[in-house]
Amino acid sequence: MTLLSKEIENLRQKFPDGKPNVHSLSDEQKAWLHMKIQSIAEGIPPSQIINQLEKIGNRLMHATEDIPDDEMQRIVSFIFANIDEIENITKRG
Repeated sequence: MTLLSKEIENLRQKFPDGKPNVHSLSDEQKAWLHMKIQSIAEGIPPSQIINQLEKIGNRLMHATEDIPDDEMQRIVSFIFANIDEIENITKRG
């Protein structure tokens, strides 16, 4: 079991009925919840597609001259090769 899986299991065990009402938690419980959620957020590996899309976006946004055709072809190829996953990311997010 990975650290991420353990943290998720800890949350489920601590709150078996689902999401807690934060307003009714003690400061200690809130701090514990904060640490667990932070650990989960940090444990999720970033998507290579999202990272690449961010790089592409930055490249296009900050271009001071026309992007060479070869580079633009690589960008277009990446987008179309991953179009289904990109569409899924937009539906999730």
